[in-house]
Amino acid sequence: MEPHKRLHKLRCLRDEIAAMRVVKCRMSHEQVVMDDASGLPKTCRFAQSGYRRIGLCAPELRAKSLGCSHTSARITLQDAISALGSSNDEQVPSLVQMRDELVWLDNAIHLLDHRKGEAEKQLAEICEASNQCVRYADEECTIKAAREAIGDLEALHDTYVERIGNLRNRVVTEIDELLGERV
Repeated sequence: MEPHKRLHKLRCLRDEIAAMRVVKCRMSHEQVVMDDASGLPKTCRFAQSGYRRIGLCAPELRAKSLGCSHTSARITLQDAISALGSSNDEQVPSLVQMRDELVWLDNAIHLLDHRKGEAEKQLAEICEASNQCVRYADEECTIKAAREAIGDLEALHDTYVERIGNLRNRVVTEIDELLGERV
């Protein structure tokens, strides 16, 4: 890429990346909706899990949320990392590390999303089962354990969101340093 085109691209990407949101949403879209009256999970015959979920946030919010499993924002971050490194064929260790971190976080967030969905489904199934039979003391422990497992997954997502926020900040700093050198 020609140097002036590369700098223009980085200027544009910098503002877009700086505006990206780093929100600890805890993948709330996977949460099963519970009926207020009965306390039981609401079912949905069209959902793969059989349960109604809170659902995804608005597309315009998702498009700017780095920690969302269903976002395209991380593609823009990848574009910036690639543009930072495209001035020559040399592999700059800091850029390689940022690229690898982004790939790892992208995969980890996607996998965590599936784990959270499955954990929410398990909790819903436990709640349904405990309603259909005589309550045993273990059921309360099982429900508590299922909720704790979900909490652990949500806390892990918080960690990933912090890491991707730090990565975003490092990319912006790299762009600022490069543009500062060229001005």
